[in-house]
Amino acid sequence: MALTPEQISCRQQLVAMGDFNAHTLLPGEEWTRPENADVRHVLSLIPLTDIQLANRLDVDERTIRKGKSGETSMVFTTWCCLCCLCWLAGLGMLLEEPA
Repeated sequence: MALTPEQISCRQQLVAMGDFNAHTLLPGEEWTRPENADVRHVLSLIPLTDIQLANRLDVDERTIRKGKSGETSMVFTTWCCLCCLCWLAGLGMLLEEPA
């Protein structure tokens, strides 16, 4: 299952309006820490509850809630895991265009 046209359109609109930072998807030293809106967007693509996601990431459920609310910032490894969960769920990589 790939990203739906609606998800692709939403992502492109978020990037175009400056509401999603595509630089959060760059590797290593080029990486930019995601803002709260970026985190919420990626989490919206993952069909898991907070507790299920916490279990997959081996973190406390509070960590997920704090990440969603912006109370804490996202570290690179956790962000990579969230992006990989989107891919593993069959949603494709976030910057991937439809074939």
